[in-house]
Amino acid sequence: MKLDILFHYDVDETTGEVTFIGKEEIAVDTAASTTKRTTAKTTKVVENVEPLITLDSNKLILTTGAVETLGVCADCRIDIKYKKKDKVSIPVIGTDAAFGTKGGNKLTKTNTVSFRGSANEKLAEFGTTFKLEPSEDEGIFFMIGDKVNDPIPDDAIDIESELDLDALEALDIDASHDLESFDFTL
Repeated sequence: MKLDILFHYDVDETTGEVTFIGKEEIAVDTAASTTKRTTAKTTKVVENVEPLITLDSNKLILTTGAVETLGVCADCRIDIKYKKKDKVSIPVIGTDAAFGTKGGNKLTKTNTVSFRGSANEKLAEFGTTFKLEPSEDEGIFFMIGDKVNDPIPDDAIDIESELDLDALEALDIDASHDLESFDFTL
C-alpha cells in the first residue's frame, strides 16, 4: 500500500505571503498493480579455450579461455586502458588490482562485462573481436583487434629526430623586432 499526500497552499503574489489551505491523502493499492516481469536472458557462457573477447553494442563477451587467462571470476572488476606499443596506442585489459586502481566493471556469471558509450566506441576503432597477448606487466594483456589499422608509411618523418631542439631553445624570442620591413599586402 502506498499513500500519496498532497499539500495545498495559497500564495499572494503581491505580498509573497504563503497560507496553508489543507492536505489531501490518496491511498494507492500497489500490491495489485505491481507485477514483477522477468525477461529471458539470451547470453550464454562461450565455451572456448582460446582467450577471445567480443565487443557487443553495450558489453564485452569473454570466452572461458579469456576468463582463465585473466584469472578472474564473477564479480571481479575488469578494466580497459590504452598503452603505447610500437609507437601506437593499443587497448590493454586487466583486473583493477593489476592496474592498481579501483575502477572497471564487474564480470557477470555469464562472462560479460558492461561496456557502454564512448568507451565502447573508442574500443570499436580497434575491432570487434580481440585476442589476448601478454604484456610485460603481470595480469595485464594487450587486446589485439581484428581491425587492420593503417600502417605508418616508410617516408613518414619522425619529428623528434628531425627537429633541432637546441637551435629552437637558442632563439631569442623576447627581443623586439622591427616589423616595418615586412610587406603584408596580398
